[in-house]
Amino acid sequence: MNFNFLLTLIGSLIIITIDSTYLYFNKNFYNNIIDPSVKMNLISAILIWILIIVSIQLLVLSRDNLTQGKVFLYGILLGLAMYGVYNLTNASMYPNKWSIKIILGDTTWGMLITGITSLILYNIGIKYL
Repeated sequence: MNFNFLLTLIGSLIIITIDSTYLYFNKNFYNNIIDPSVKMNLISAILIWILIIVSIQLLVLSRDNLTQGKVFLYGILLGLAMYGVYNLTNASMYPNKWSIKIILGDTTWGMLITGITSLILYNIGIKYL
């Protein structure tokens, strides 16, 4: 599957919806490390989500001989790399705030959302694009 701008837009809407819903309902999980009075930089957040979708297209969906199982697995591995680097970097810089619970929980969430989003985009790309 080739890089597709429409797939980037669709994927961005999907991941923004899923991730922002997750963050809203799980805000207590992050209370120990994130000051609730600090407002999120929406432009940076949107750019991060777009980078995740572009990474999915370039590193997962561009592979040969894809099946749904492979797409999900590659998406999970991409999520492990991206969210793992993010969480372990933060843990190295903020050792008193970034607990093993946060590292494992957020990295697991990143693996799931990246795997699921990869699978959704694969199925949309196969059927409609």
